[in-house]
Amino acid sequence: MTESAVAQNSAVTAPEHSKHAMSSREKLILISISIGTLMTALDATIVNIAIPTISEEFGATAGTSSWILLAYTLMLACFMLLWGKLGAISSYKKIFLIGVGIFTGSSLVLGLAGFIESLGIMTIIIMRAVQGLGAGMIMSMNLAMVTSYISPAVRGSAMGIITLMASLGTALGPALGGVLTSVHWSLIFFINVPIGLACILMSIKSMSSIATNSSSQDKKSIDILGAILLFFALFSFIYLMDVGKGNWTSPTVIALAIATIVFLVLIYFQEKRAKDPIINARMLTEKNILFSCIANLLMFGAMAGCYFFLPYYLEGVLRQTTMSAGLILVANSIGVMIAGILVGKLMDKSGECRKYALAGCLVTAVGFITMLSYDLNTSIIQVIATLLLMGFGMGLTLVPIGNIIFTHTVTGEEGAASSFINTFRQMGSSVGLAIMQAVFIAVWTINAILTRPELVERVIEGFHVVFIVCALFAAIAFVLMLIVRDGPNSSHKTPETEEA
Repeated sequence: MTESAVAQNSAVTAPEHSKHAMSSREKLILISISIGTLMTALDATIVNIAIPTISEEFGATAGTSSWILLAYTLMLACFMLLWGKLGAISSYKKIFLIGVGIFTGSSLVLGLAGFIESLGIMTIIIMRAVQGLGAGMIMSMNLAMVTSYISPAVRGSAMGIITLMASLGTALGPALGGVLTSVHWSLIFFINVPIGLACILMSIKSMSSIATNSSSQDKKSIDILGAILLFFALFSFIYLMDVGKGNWTSPTVIALAIATIVFLVLIYFQEKRAKDPIINARMLTEKNILFSCIANLLMFGAMAGCYFFLPYYLEGVLRQTTMSAGLILVANSIGVMIAGILVGKLMDKSGECRKYALAGCLVTAVGFITMLSYDLNTSIIQVIATLLLMGFGMGLTLVPIGNIIFTHTVTGEEGAASSFINTFRQMGSSVGLAIMQAVFIAVWTINAILTRPELVERVIEGFHVVFIVCALFAAIAFVLMLIVRDGPNSSHKTPETEEA
């Protein structure tokens, strides 16, 4: 019996479980997964504001310091499909706990680097890469664990909460990073240690009764060569998106583009001959899953691109402080939170997902369009209102998309599905940021805010073009979701029908 089957059986037969409420054990499991998801999402953005301080303290160049961010992103994204495969073979909870342990331990070392000068900037970069590995393990398991360990009757709400945690962590990062860095930058890493330990203890307590995959028929080999090729393909692609923002025709960008194509071709032939390929071909050829993943990529790309420019608008145009700008941006996460909780409950009741995703894409597009009203005199209330609207649309979209993907999976594919969703999210963030920056630069350079204040109106034009492209991303996602259909494995199943 697979781990997911064991977990589902345990969930549906728990005596304290009611038809539409989580058991106490499920609540602890959800809290554990939520804490892990929040930590990893938080660390993707909390470091940004501390980079100048760290660079100055260690005398590092801007190019070197940029790897503090890039190393984390690369290691987080490039191994997700491998972790998904390992989770399916061994145990989702085991990979999750190992990931939290690695993340917590590396956070401790990173914090200590602020007081042990001999560790140096290279130690920080290396440990950020290690931290990214742990984060990838956590993120690749979170939705798989929800699907496997939480009863179907409340699964929509649970996935909504996980999506909320991912968005909340991303949004709170700059604001919390600003507060902690004002004391000492090491606190942005030290804060993970007690939280990580609490997550480990809570996970062990809540998941102790969940069996691991012990049946020999469940044991499969790992396509090591496929995993290596996939790592280099994703590494080349994400690094290409990062360096291409400055000059898309540079020799480095061209070389990375060629490398990405070559590795993708090699992966294709390797996966055709592998007995147990690292990439689930069935999921890639299932249009409902593929189109949902691409829509997911587009929505995260729009959010990441927009989120990059909003601080420049708030601080450079409206003259808000860094702290104020960070707090204003939290409005987006509040919108995601409200929509995520609401749509989760609606999906639990109806079992339908697609119609909410379609509505979410439209609301998100409208949210971006309302941002075209931003100018030199826009009130903070208006900015908050537009951010709430955009965030509400995002929450209304992202939660159902994740659920749709899982409704089209079969038993044993939970880890692969979770990894697919999170890999596409990370790719979307990289692609969206690169495209939005390229679009903005094509209109005007962001440095004009600081060096040519008289040209600030031209800068606002650049922001408007970015918002239009973001709305276009949401519109394309809407078209893709028109093609998608709700799957047969609906979340609207009571424990009684599941058991039968």
